[in-house]
Amino acid sequence: MSHEVSPLDLESQVAIVLEALRARNDVYLIAVVGIPGSGKSTLCAALAQRLPAARVLPMDGYHVPRSELSPADMRRRGAPHTFDERQLRADLQALRRNHAGSFPAFDHAKKDPEPRAIHVTRDHAPILIEGNYLLLRSWGLEDLFDFKIFVACDIQLAMARVQSRLVDCRIVPSVEAAIQQVQTNDLLNAHLILQDNTPTRVDLIVSQG
Repeated sequence: MSHEVSPLDLESQVAIVLEALRARNDVYLIAVVGIPGSGKSTLCAALAQRLPAARVLPMDGYHVPRSELSPADMRRRGAPHTFDERQLRADLQALRRNHAGSFPAFDHAKKDPEPRAIHVTRDHAPILIEGNYLLLRSWGLEDLFDFKIFVACDIQLAMARVQSRLVDCRIVPSVEAAIQQVQTNDLLNAHLILQDNTPTRVDLIVSQG
């Protein structure tokens, strides 16, 4: 059963997650999910500061490289089908077995995955896996995680964050292009996550806004 909290500052959100984790002694792989712009990366970074042995693995490292995407897929980059879900599954399965390995990050300058950029050893725990679609029913990854967190956020606020990120990171050339991309891509992805009832299948819900 999930536990939902009202919107709180980041420090309070981290405290709630840490309290929930202290009640469990079997947590190794933690899924941190939510709609685009909900604050998943922010929460994971804050948790990693409080858990010195933790590692954060972003699902963004499993983007299909741009060179392998059609023009239509490029317009929907960030949708589930533009990720290498099979490789993600294989890597998570291997990580559960070995408690070690090398995993991709995402190079924001190149706008493509950076292979073997994140190294996990047996000294690292827990492992925070962060991404939009980790708990999609169609992906079938739920059983790989020991603890599942959903970062809830008002959808309009989340889309405003995505729009700003698109401009600030120069992913798109203008505010107008960012608005277009949010409406034709990121908003669709957000609704997909919510319609899949992801929040009903987690251990903890924290709210970023």
